[in-house]
Amino acid sequence: MAIPVDVRDVEHVLRPWLGSMLLTATPIVGQITGVLKEFAPYRQTLYNLRDQVEHDILVGISKVTRGSMCVVLDDYSSRRLFLKDITYMTDDVMGLVFDSLTPFSANFTRLNDYALHEESLSVLRVLYQKYENFFTVEEYAFLISMIKKIYPQQRYLEWLKEPGAPPTMHKW
Repeated sequence: MAIPVDVRDVEHVLRPWLGSMLLTATPIVGQITGVLKEFAPYRQTLYNLRDQVEHDILVGISKVTRGSMCVVLDDYSSRRLFLKDITYMTDDVMGLVFDSLTPFSANFTRLNDYALHEESLSVLRVLYQKYENFFTVEEYAFLISMIKKIYPQQRYLEWLKEPGAPPTMHKW
């Protein structure tokens, strides 16, 4: 099973973090896209994939910046990336994989397990948007309350709606 992730989706996710200049001057987007497309749940775990994506992002940026981890963003400001930024960036990229999984019980189990063991807003977003029917009413309410307690509102405001309102699907 190949993951249907497009290079434009990966570029869209990484651009706010790395800027267009870095993305067009390096093969990092193509490398990350290749890693995501090769993911197969029957031979690799989401944890393995996350580790590989995080490693490739970190090493790729470190090589391009010669270890400074400073990038120039699209507004021409410069930014120094820290390990926490790499973690958030990796989670955003992993969101592309989570979004592409078909909502059925095996994928729910996979994603729910990942959410229980990893700090990942992307997996919580996908569980919220695509897997509501797999939760009891109480579990779903708990999921929403955890998102609101753990993350700043600006990170979920776009897609987390008030009770009774249909969720907005997030497409990178």
